[in-house]
Amino acid sequence: MAPRRTKTTASAPVPQVVLLDWRDSRHFKWDAPCVLCRQPTPLRSHADEPAHKTCAESWNAAHPGEVRFVSDPTPKRRTNDDHA
Repeated sequence: MAPRRTKTTASAPVPQVVLLDWRDSRHFKWDAPCVLCRQPTPLRSHADEPAHKTCAESWNAAHPGEVRFVSDPTPKRRTNDDHA
């Protein structure tokens, strides 16, 4: 009996999800519907849009050429912060 062949199909590339840094307290307000999934969220984007962080990250991955949701700026580090 001949070995069974499986049909292979080319799949679309999976978009790269980049994690957002929304640690600043300005991202937290009262609950409002997320602009992407319509579920309640206390989070806000930099443009004050209510959005879950995961929804925003997924949207960024699906729209790679557009800038809608961004991370907070990286804080400046002290020169002697090696904790090793």
